[in-house]
Amino acid sequence: MNEVLNVDSITFGKYKDKNLADVLRDRKYCEWLLQQDWFETNYEYLFNRVTEYDPKVYFLTECKNDESFLTNYQYFNLVPIEELSINLTDVEKFCYSFYLQTIADLKSKIIEKLANGDSNHYDIKAPSKWLIGFETESGLKRAVFKEFINAYELPNLPYIVEDIKREGGIEYKGARSFIIAKARSDAQEAYWEIMLKDKYGEDLSVQFVYNKCIFDFINVSTQTIFECKLGLKDFDEDQYNKYLMTLENFKIVYIVGYDCVVHIKNKIMYTTDRMKYIKYQLNIPIMKNPGKFDEMIQSYSIMEIEDLSVLFGFKNSTTHE
Repeated sequence: MNEVLNVDSITFGKYKDKNLADVLRDRKYCEWLLQQDWFETNYEYLFNRVTEYDPKVYFLTECKNDESFLTNYQYFNLVPIEELSINLTDVEKFCYSFYLQTIADLKSKIIEKLANGDSNHYDIKAPSKWLIGFETESGLKRAVFKEFINAYELPNLPYIVEDIKREGGIEYKGARSFIIAKARSDAQEAYWEIMLKDKYGEDLSVQFVYNKCIFDFINVSTQTIFECKLGLKDFDEDQYNKYLMTLENFKIVYIVGYDCVVHIKNKIMYTTDRMKYIKYQLNIPIMKNPGKFDEMIQSYSIMEIEDLSVLFGFKNSTTHE
């Protein structure tokens, strides 16, 4: 059935009963939608809106007719917050103000080095602990800022520092490290998405959004949240507590790298490399700053299993989810 062309409501997928604005913020989901033949065929109006939407347009201005990088660089010429033609929430306004100020500080460093006669005034340092600064100033978590720049396709600060250094002929590895880490995370999630979809089929929801939480994978029929982490140290205590409050009747299963599944309810770590996680567990008491997750898993049983995929696909089991 074709959709009525003037309706912005979503009647399918993880944004069902939401509106188009919610979908447009999720740029990764939009990219996926545009690859689906059924989306263009059955939802022509929404397809056109998603295709046409370019969030950066609201923030970028036309480049000036000047060859100077300081004058012409597009991220030194972002639209002032009071002149934006898009309505932002108060939280988004703070994020954008912080973004503008941080970039302005980078530009000031270049101008200062230029005034001091430095041979390469583009050789600046990346801002130190800038995300901590965001959290301190706003009282918000850094994930809020990351969500903002992702929603509007604005480059993260390491990319801007990379542009500046490139202008001075300097190779900057910070942005490359950021890109590599992101690629590793995406690859891990893609691997487990294939695995879990094979086990649960349509019961599995990917990047499920509920009550301002974005869950990597969720199975409503078994009331299970699957959260991917590249390593044990990537555990986010605030995220964990928020998940518990949002879906208090759901179990949380952490998928760590490619070799470990941590079942919180059963207090078991299933792994293909038992000795690796035994060593980690034994090291927890002498860690300088053990986190909440470390304290939780210190007493967990560690079970070696040759094939982690056998843990999934069971509908009615206290051990397998």
